Amino acid sequence: MRNEPSEDPEKHIPYSSRHLIACLQEGARRFGWDKRNPKPGQVRDGRWLVGMGMAAATRGNPLLLSKANVRLDPDGIATVRMAMTDIGTGTYTILAQIAAEMLGLPTERVRVELGDTSFPQAAGSGGSWGAGSSGSALFEACNALREKLARTAGMDPATARFANGSIASGEQSRKLTDLVGAGMDADGEIRPGRNNKDFSQQSYGAHFAEVGVDADTGEVRVRRMLGVFTAGRILNAKTARSQAIGGMVFGVGAALHEEMTLDPRFGYFVNHDLAEYHVPVHADIPAIDAIFLAELDDKSNPLKSKGIGELGICGAGASIANAIYNACGARIRDYPITLDKLLSRLPVRA
Repeated sequence: MRNEPSEDPEKHIPYSSRHLIACLQEGARRFGWDKRNPKPGQVRDGRWLVGMGMAAATRGNPLLLSKANVRLDPDGIATVRMAMTDIGTGTYTILAQIAAEMLGLPTERVRVELGDTSFPQAAGSGGSWGAGSSGSALFEACNALREKLARTAGMDPATARFANGSIASGEQSRKLTDLVGAGMDADGEIRPGRNNKDFSQQSYGAHFAEVGVDADTGEVRVRRMLGVFTAGRILNAKTARSQAIGGMVFGVGAALHEEMTLDPRFGYFVNHDLAEYHVPVHADIPAIDAIFLAELDDKSNPLKSKGIGELGICGAGASIANAIYNACGARIRDYPITLDKLLSRLPVRA
């Protein structure tokens, strides 16, 4: 908190929004940071040396060129098309939500079609840009369709309200299906602009971890974790929390399990299967929680959202490494932190 900057220290431009301190404070309150003994090796639970650690998280908020098409047919079904992908991160769900809210339709009346290169160009999934880029393109397409529908109904697009499959302005109301004829569609596009250059845009978070280190063997067990994040408007609270928790599990794997062994003669990865490349399983993952603080970032994109995908990973492993240091006094800076790296540094048991 003492090092909190007033501007981006590298680019010397203002932040679009920055609530890292709020994440630190709320996480500390929820996790019980005030109960932590800052002197390493002082807390025991049977044979376990217990420690708490934390680390800050930040992830950039890139925006990539994306286009979308939305069409409303006489049967009242809205179809969204773009060459976007969904790799299991919930893109179908979020895009259906955006179209439904913008057009005043129930989500079951929205069809989302993705992954076809004949559809409008989209950014694709990855790098924390998927939802913001594709969702903003759809937002613009829906705005264009709303304007077409309003003008067809003889209403002012600025005052028209969309709800329950209808458009209304003042005392006038028309069903959307009465306005579209054989079908009505619109295109939308988003591309990076001045906001990406004039403002430093990131999502933020604070990771808190408690670990136990076996005083005799050096075995490390994560006991609990908490992540507190801000990422602009949260488009879907359930999928956002799931992504953050998934990222934190990635952090456990990076800190304690995952290591590739390279054959330097051929550049060949020797342990290229799950028998010898170790990843966390259910038994390795304790109580984990992730929460998002309320935030709107009007510089990020039309949705006022920010990227989440990698945010849960950033800092998660570091919080575990810091907790290990607090538990036993061993400062390990080489992942994964396996017991062989801890054994010689464990405190001598009286």
